[in-house]
Order: sequence, then structure tokens, then C-alpha cells
Amino acid sequence: MADPLFDDEARALRRRRAQARDGSPFLAERIVEEMVERLMPVRRNFRQALVTGCPTGLRPRLADVAEKVRFADQFDALAAEEEQGLDLLLTVGELDVLDELPLLLRIAWSRLAPSGLFAGAIVGGNSLPALRAALHAADRAVGGFAPRTHPRIEASAFAGLLGAAGFVDPVVDIDRVRLSYGSMSRLVADLRDHAATNILRSRPRQSMSRSAVAAAEQAFAARAEGGATEERIELIHFAAWIPASKQP
Repeated sequence: MADPLFDDEARALRRRRAQARDGSPFLAERIVEEMVERLMPVRRNFRQALVTGCPTGLRPRLADVAEKVRFADQFDALAAEEEQGLDLLLTVGELDVLDELPLLLRIAWSRLAPSGLFAGAIVGGNSLPALRAALHAADRAVGGFAPRTHPRIEASAFAGLLGAAGFVDPVVDIDRVRLSYGSMSRLVADLRDHAATNILRSRPRQSMSRSAVAAAEQAFAARAEGGATEERIELIHFAAWIPASKQP
């Protein structure tokens, strides 16, 4: 098994801080609204559902997706679920920052009953190009590079992982969200509200120097048009089914 890439303690700490600031961050709200819309045409009455990663303030919007709906802060809670005990599993923006993704998908497969549905959204590979470029500029300014951004997964690769885990009829598509920022600090504040700042185990433990911050802010501002820099976030939405003839 490879060494863990992500810091679980940092993930939990950032989530607690984000929840204390904002119970319904706008990207999570967008994901949840899309989930509700996508579930509407599904002709199936789900009995048991588990929803992971959904901020507290948005949970009421998913409270009616099944006869009995339970919520968990993190996808890790799935390990304690009964085998084949769920009809519906929803996850809000977590899987791209968890280690051993193929294994986690197999666990999700095992917890879902025949004809069960697994759906959710993750952040895609081409997200935050302006911020990534700004951070590279910061590293160049101080003569060294540090692991400041997370690796991301592409939509096509994620569809393949779902199939390899045993899911059928996977549907994966991308919602491209375009945002405008007057400063890099405003973008970073939004990322904190989403608990989406760096949680790599190998991340720098010291804050960037003033010269590095200045270089990053300058590079970010250089991309501006009309006083604002456009940033892009890809939300990869997915849905996949358990075969009706599933064997344990």
C-alpha cells in the first residue's frame, strides 16, 4: 500500500472551521441542487440512504431522497455500514481528496444492495488554473517548488474506476463553474469556506514569505480583465448502479 497522500487530521480540522463559518458554501449548494434535480426522474423509491460530506446547512434539502436518510460528515463512515444495507449512497465533494480511491469504491459497492444507486460530485482535474499558475509564480520567485495543490482526477478516469469497482451504467459529466475575483485573497477565503485548502501530508508547514505572496498576487492580478480575474472550477457529477443480479 502506498504512503497516504492526504492528512486526515487536517481534513477534519478544515471541515470543522468551514462549518463554523458557513453552513452552506455556494459550491456545495450547487452540487446539492444538482443532485436533487438528477434524482427527480429516477423511478425508484429508495428505502435506506446514506449521504456523506454534505454541509449541515444543506442537509434538509436531501432529507426526502429516501424513506430513511442518514447523514455522515465523511465518506469513511461507510465502513461501519451493513453489507448490502443501502439502496442509495450520495457523496458531496469528497472522493477527490481521499486516499485509496479504488478501494473506497469497492467498499461503496459492497454496502449497496442490488439495483442500488451511487451518485455524487467531485472537483475535476482542470479546476483553479489561475490559482495554480499564481502559486507556481510564487515558487519561482523564491527559487523552489512546494506541493501546494492537490492532484486531481479526470472525468474519463473516474468513469473507469467506477466500472472497475463493479458499478454498471456509469454516467459522468462536468459542470464548469466560472467565477470572478478581484483579488487572490478573496478566492483563498472562499476555498477556506469550502474546507478546500491544502491537506497534503507533504504540504509546507510554514506560511509563504511576503515575497512569495506578492509574486502570487501579482500573477493572479495579471490575468484580470476589467478589474477581475476569472477562475474556473470543474464539478464532476457521477451516477452508477449496482447490478440487479449482484452477487456478494
